[in-house]
Amino acid sequence: MARRLMEFCDRYTHHFVGQGRNSIGHARHYLTGLLGTQRRKNIETIENDVSGSDYQGMEQFISSSPWDHRTLLDDVSRDANELLGDKKEAGFYIDESSFLKKGTSSVGVHRQWSGRAGKMENCQVAVFGCLGRESDFALIDFRLFLPESWTKDSARCDKAKIPEDQRSYKAKWELALEMVERARANGISFGWVGVDSLYGHNNQFLNALEDAGERFMADVRKDYKIWTECPQLEIPAKPASQRGRECKRARLKNEKQKEKCLRVDEFVEANFATRSRELFYRQGSKGELCAGIWVKDVWVWEARWSGGPRKRRLVVRQDEAGEFKYSLTNLPSSQSWKRLAYVQGQRFWIEHAFHEAKSQLGMAQYQVRVWNGWHHHMALIALATVFMSKVKAKSKNSHPLLSYRDITELLDYYLPRRSRDEQEVHEQIKKRHEARQRDLDRRKKQKTGIPRAPDLTK
Repeated sequence: MARRLMEFCDRYTHHFVGQGRNSIGHARHYLTGLLGTQRRKNIETIENDVSGSDYQGMEQFISSSPWDHRTLLDDVSRDANELLGDKKEAGFYIDESSFLKKGTSSVGVHRQWSGRAGKMENCQVAVFGCLGRESDFALIDFRLFLPESWTKDSARCDKAKIPEDQRSYKAKWELALEMVERARANGISFGWVGVDSLYGHNNQFLNALEDAGERFMADVRKDYKIWTECPQLEIPAKPASQRGRECKRARLKNEKQKEKCLRVDEFVEANFATRSRELFYRQGSKGELCAGIWVKDVWVWEARWSGGPRKRRLVVRQDEAGEFKYSLTNLPSSQSWKRLAYVQGQRFWIEHAFHEAKSQLGMAQYQVRVWNGWHHHMALIALATVFMSKVKAKSKNSHPLLSYRDITELLDYYLPRRSRDEQEVHEQIKKRHEARQRDLDRRKKQKTGIPRAPDLTK
């Protein structure tokens, strides 16, 4: 197992050498720490855990070393594609994840919606891309969301060391589009893009995907409006007596057509009981998952659009508890109900990827505040997920139930870990206390503006 990790790391060592630096050792130590069994996976605990590691060296490697996370991610995505990519069976799943933070210094931190907390919180939010095929997955891309309160504050951006070309505001759906375009540019093979209702409710995003030639399966909320018949449109003629430009935006030929525009939940409530089928849609950890499924052609159009209606297929699933899941897709009409239900259920795996990365790899446990530090940490998390996928793939026949936790426990045994005596434990505690005291003194100085008194005991 240890040899397999070292061979895997060798594929990426060129990213950490150049411009008079050699950070290969720090990269190995940090990745080894992420793949360990420590409860927390920050730089401090990695130093305590990994033999030969150095706190200052790793801190510099993560926060200020000039290695490019983007070129590393491109290699990671192509490596994941060799394992998971497929034009029919793989999906590219997009979702966001939040990271709770205190204070205002961490790059991108803002009081905003946190899905993890289920409420508005002070946090960082990022959009992630996950390549998945069946039950295998790997994180291959991400974009940190910068609220307008950051992009409009150049001094704050300077302090967080955000590159000049990254300081323009971009909505989350625009970041998601960038990742899809980047994946295609890297030759990543997938048959559809899967998103939750945050993105599925955004028609501008879905239309942009379709215009780029992408297929998608997008969840929508129950209040999403669909047309049960294709709306008939016309461009009104301008009266001869009226000045100005001609109207180019289409409108309904007959206002009575509005009766065919319904909320998704209203449409489903009226039809699901008589038109749905009980189908198997995914293999779960406890056996086959079955649910009531209904698929129906619908249309999407808004009066403010410059274009015409878009035909979609509405995919509805009702679980055992009676809860409904609604999705829209532009996958070909030749796809069976069972196949569409399967594709709809596959977005589960990016949520599972977040769970595994946070619980087993320390995804949310970083000790960095600046732009490079955050991106370097997340790039190494993505690298770790690809390694996990490779190990699971090679062990599928002999150990089909192998999990992230199993692999970290095996690596904890095989990789060199730091053994400590009593004196070393006390030294580590002393260093932590000194760091905490410096932080307390700094905060006190910021609040009062009074210089800290010298320590006369030394």
